[in-house]
Amino acid sequence: MPAQTTPPAEAAEAAASTRPAEAGSSGARVTVLAHLHMQREITAQRVEYVDPAADVPGRQVDIPKLRRGGVSCVWLSLGAPGEFTVDPRNAMHGCEHPNTAVARRTLFEGAAGVQRVLRGFDAVRRLCGASRSLTLATSTADVRAAAAAGQTAVLLHTENLLLGDDLAMLRAYHQVGLRVTGLVHAAPLPWIDCDAEQRVPGGLTAFGRAVVRELNRLGILIDVSHASPRAIDHVLAESSHPIAASHSNPRAVSPLRRNLSDDHIRRIADGGGVIGVHCSSAFADIGCLHGRTAGPGVQAVDPAQRLALLADVRRGAVDPFEAEARFRRGGDPPLYGSLPTVGLDALVDATDYLVNLAGADHVGIGTDFNGLEDPVEGFAAVDQTPQFLAALERRGYSARTLDAIAGENFMRVMADVIDKGPAPAADTSD
Repeated sequence: MPAQTTPPAEAAEAAASTRPAEAGSSGARVTVLAHLHMQREITAQRVEYVDPAADVPGRQVDIPKLRRGGVSCVWLSLGAPGEFTVDPRNAMHGCEHPNTAVARRTLFEGAAGVQRVLRGFDAVRRLCGASRSLTLATSTADVRAAAAAGQTAVLLHTENLLLGDDLAMLRAYHQVGLRVTGLVHAAPLPWIDCDAEQRVPGGLTAFGRAVVRELNRLGILIDVSHASPRAIDHVLAESSHPIAASHSNPRAVSPLRRNLSDDHIRRIADGGGVIGVHCSSAFADIGCLHGRTAGPGVQAVDPAQRLALLADVRRGAVDPFEAEARFRRGGDPPLYGSLPTVGLDALVDATDYLVNLAGADHVGIGTDFNGLEDPVEGFAAVDQTPQFLAALERRGYSARTLDAIAGENFMRVMADVIDKGPAPAADTSD
């Protein structure tokens, strides 16, 4: 009988799962990357992660890179299910200035949106179930146990909280394992504005406020990155728990509409929350955005055609899952021709600003890998996490502060919200 061989990807994961974290992060340090993605294939039938155990050159996130980076925990995001660009010109404008023009929309709403989110969660659960190196986590105890075992803990996350206007769906997501969530991405939802496109006066609707209260009751940590300024105001006013901004930098350092005002930074910190630094060069220096040149995608997309497709999906003439798969297969041409980048010092400058304004106990690491177009040179993939921490150390950050920024700050806010578990629901019995 011939000897069995181990496929190369499985062999790589097996080696990674038994290999200690490389120098650059202490054995006791818990490192949390609060917002990232992994490469997926999305078809009309399912969502599948693509060769997660393979160390693919140029890819920002895979299991070997997580191990080399000493990453203990990730918030693995589904991103924005079904979201697509309707008008590239408005999307480009919205990078810097909020507007009410149509830029992006999601193909999913109602029951189909809930199904799409659940497909994404199912893919993450299957990814963890099949891996020796990844384990699904729903508490900080799970994270610390995974770190002690040399694994990376994975928390479910989505940036487009599609609920079908039904809080029962939120409770179902909690049962599946959701413990931290974004609210909205680059397309507004009926109950919340995004940062690029805002209603007037906008913010949260009455249902949106109910979503915040139910997230608090369930013990799901709220992530306000991508929410509009007014929506962040409403969340801060409504939430009785600390909140996070998983991948946002200071607007005073780089005045993108996606970055945070000083007021929001202070209020998130005052409430016990945490802001995770974003690894985009433009998020650290707006000059990188202004230095971009327009790519072929700006002229290639016909907004009227896109709106007609959206109308067909809404009336049931086109299946939203097939429409999303079609976009994923073909892809739009790039919006940008050139993408200037900056060095690691610029990201450290942004971190310094956050620390000086909010305090070192309210800053963490977000990243926004995989597929980030203009990553900061020196922190362009998860395996370079130790380089970022070393750069902070060179700036004079103490070992205690490095531990806090690396992961303990996010661990604290997760413990404050997630570990307390659901509060009793209101009694509706007769």
